Amino acid sequence: MTNEASRLTILTSNENKAQEFSRLLDVELERVAVDIPEIQETDVTVVARKKAEEGFSKLNRPCFVDDTGLTVHAWGNLPGALIKWFIDNVGNNGFIAMLGGTTSRKATVTTALGYCDKNGSQVFVGELHGTIASAPRGNNGFGYDPIFIPEGQDKTFAEMTDAERDAISMRALAVKAMKAGLF
Repeated sequence: MTNEASRLTILTSNENKAQEFSRLLDVELERVAVDIPEIQETDVTVVARKKAEEGFSKLNRPCFVDDTGLTVHAWGNLPGALIKWFIDNVGNNGFIAMLGGTTSRKATVTTALGYCDKNGSQVFVGELHGTIASAPRGNNGFGYDPIFIPEGQDKTFAEMTDAERDAISMRALAVKAMKAGLF
């Protein structure tokens, strides 16, 4: 990793997210919680770019943000980047209940890493297909981790060890794209 990578600042108030990205990038990150307005948009790439640009304008130094969304195929682009508000308001059990009689439980999780420096902004994406579990399972993770089962797996993200999740996750794929694009 270059010297530039060793000085990365992640904008998040979520310590778990910062630790996960530190593991994936194999560097210590400076975590900064900055109050950045989040636009209301289902597309995580749009949200990540805007948040990175806002963060850079506030800090005046290179930084990156993560925006991760979950889309249920039967629901079009929903909830997408709005997943946090769904889970905060109805929880994982409520989310599953909202699926009701939906015949397809197929879903996609997408992570967009927005990076901004004096040269402008870039977005790096990782995407993983899977399904929504019939009930929450596991205790390792946060957000919708107990209900998302990656394609080809029989465990939810929350049932996996950090190493198992890091090996296949949408965040790992986005980090790989970011490393290729920046370093």
